[in-house]
Amino acid sequence: MIKIFYASSLCSENVLKYIFETSSQKPGLAIQKFHRLIVEGMGMHPAECKVETLSTIPVTATSHKKRFWKTSRENVNNVSYRYVPLINFAVIKNLGVFIYTLFSFFFRTLFKRKKEKKVIICDVLNLSITAASLLASRLTFTKIIAVVTDFPGMMVGNSGEKAGLKAGSYKALVSWMLSKFDGYILLTQQMNEVVNPKNKPYMIMEGLVDISMQTTSNVLEEKDADRILIYAGGLYEKYGIKTLIDAFFELKGEDLKLHLYGKGQMVKDMDKYSNKDPRVIYMGIVPNEIVVRDQLKATLLINPRPTTEAFTKYSFPSKNMEYMVSGTPMVTTNLPGMPEEYHNFVYLFQDESVEGVYDALNTILSKTRKELHQFGSQSKNFVMDHKNNKVQAARILDFLQL
Repeated sequence: MIKIFYASSLCSENVLKYIFETSSQKPGLAIQKFHRLIVEGMGMHPAECKVETLSTIPVTATSHKKRFWKTSRENVNNVSYRYVPLINFAVIKNLGVFIYTLFSFFFRTLFKRKKEKKVIICDVLNLSITAASLLASRLTFTKIIAVVTDFPGMMVGNSGEKAGLKAGSYKALVSWMLSKFDGYILLTQQMNEVVNPKNKPYMIMEGLVDISMQTTSNVLEEKDADRILIYAGGLYEKYGIKTLIDAFFELKGEDLKLHLYGKGQMVKDMDKYSNKDPRVIYMGIVPNEIVVRDQLKATLLINPRPTTEAFTKYSFPSKNMEYMVSGTPMVTTNLPGMPEEYHNFVYLFQDESVEGVYDALNTILSKTRKELHQFGSQSKNFVMDHKNNKVQAARILDFLQL
């Protein structure tokens, strides 16, 4: 039996819903879903592990007016959620998180039950909780594993602690801490070359999907009458969004619509694009369950992230997994971090210019609705069989035994 302490900003869905509804700046939903799928996947193996989170509420002094947070402990799907009490003022908050986490993990890992192995798993991008977890692990000789979903300095946009620190200092601190872990859970093989020069144990887990999506039907007869193309994620030119919009302008068909969900620097330009072509519609920042619902009714899901950007070697967008498990076909760029086993289950942009994106979309949309639906169904079956969160969690548990 392994006792797993999971240190991150992960919240239960109820707590996240409250924060989403009351924050002026919405928390990152993709990273919340990624970590939740991991811990809930572990919770599906109760004979092998117990899972307890220790989380910092994902709010800042600028994103939420509530200054004092003491959130009750919860038990959901065999996962015990614990939260660090917060005083929501920048420096005080980070110092408080560090001290509380240090003492909590020190005492909870120091006094071990017989036959119970303890492991700390950390989201390394959460600086305060990671620093405290590392120190506690060294004081108590407890194994500590890093989950690395991104690299400091390569992330687009500022959020969380990074917004409260100079970017250079944040990058330096996280980079230094990365070398101190006992093992790594990484999205791509290329990541290992950067974060693991000492060749410590590591595993590649490019992503995971919610096993409960197995019972969610994607029915051709329930699709929208219009042909809806969806992009959901960061709205940044660096992510290929401007190229996508410019290519969409060239497509013919009044029944075609491009729906864009998310936040980012390009939100301010959405009215301009919609005025130029009313078929381009900004849907805003909405809860993940609404995005998932809309994906089921769409014709095509799109991720135009360019492969020329340095950060793409080290990323496997979680939206790709969410797209695939919806059962609606997706088209994406051939990201260097995407294993070849995916190539039979996604459409690919071979040319990432405006003309190339247009040509690919035009070709895909010339297929019948039945052809597209069958391709999406094959994609869903692939990720449900091989990448669901119960299967991926089992791989993580095997890795923790090393």
